[in-house]
Amino acid sequence: MPRLRNIIFILLALPLFAFLPAQAGAQAVSNDPVQYAVAPDVPGPNQQTLIEVDGVGNFIGDSTITWSVNGKVIQKGIGATRFTFTTGALGTQTVVQVTVDSPSQGTFSRTFTFTPSTVNLVWESDTTVPPLFLGKPLYSAGSPLRVLALPVIYAGKARVAASVLSYQWTVDDQADTSDSGLGRSVLAFAGDQLKTGEDVAVDVYYGSAKVAHGEVVIPATSPALVLYERDPLRGLLTDSAFPASINLLGKEITLQAQPFYFSAPDFRAGNLTYAWQLNGTDASGPDSASGILTLRQTGSGTGAAAIGVSLQNYGADSFVQQAQTSLQLVFGASGSLLNNLFGL
Repeated sequence: MPRLRNIIFILLALPLFAFLPAQAGAQAVSNDPVQYAVAPDVPGPNQQTLIEVDGVGNFIGDSTITWSVNGKVIQKGIGATRFTFTTGALGTQTVVQVTVDSPSQGTFSRTFTFTPSTVNLVWESDTTVPPLFLGKPLYSAGSPLRVLALPVIYAGKARVAASVLSYQWTVDDQADTSDSGLGRSVLAFAGDQLKTGEDVAVDVYYGSAKVAHGEVVIPATSPALVLYERDPLRGLLTDSAFPASINLLGKEITLQAQPFYFSAPDFRAGNLTYAWQLNGTDASGPDSASGILTLRQTGSGTGAAAIGVSLQNYGADSFVQQAQTSLQLVFGASGSLLNNLFGL
């Protein structure tokens, strides 16, 4: 493993250091030739953690370095600059002490106290789904997103209230200062319609100490259109979507194209436009602009009709959202389809 020279060196890497006043020496000591690096800087529970010592000049290689965990010596040797251990369970304190005994520079010692914490990120998107839909409305590019941070932070054995923590949010590695700050555990923003997903991260602070880090990648799902039957009395029947082909058992059927995962604000604002086709020819009816089309067989005969419908979002920030679907409708006895089937 390469040496951790790109990690910010600190004298004490304490996930909960800000509220552990017994650990004096939080500020860098300018005349101390020993430097320390911890990776990750805020380890979670049961996580492998690396501490590395470095120094100005070459004396570290000739020093005897002793590593202790909770008072027990685990590793000791000349030039033993790297130490790996595993943190305890959530809220369990682990104390790591390192002593550098240099023949030329003297003895230096530092103590690291780790109390693992976590922050879970839960996201939701404001996108279209049918009424009483049991699934999660998935995110589509350009739609609104909300991300909620659920921290579990301990000071000693006491859990810290989420409201006294500070949250620093980033979206795609860009700081979101407008949603960051004390108690700001919710991030709300509109996704970028030109990206395949959103990478959201948060650093959680208690006072000036960073105590947890969390991140989540939210993939962009393509919007979809699904055709359902609409009953005159019962309304939209979402129990079962239409397959690719159906038989028209009666003389009339009403189709409703239900949008999935389009931006709900754009849907409510009327920015979504339906376009229906019957055998490649534009078709319309009284409710076709709302995604509803009634088809009625006139005369007799057998035949088939190709029904197609598309939906385009014309919102300025989500115009990439579009979807289409089709249905083969088999009906009746014989005769010309275009003469015997009409969109109403």
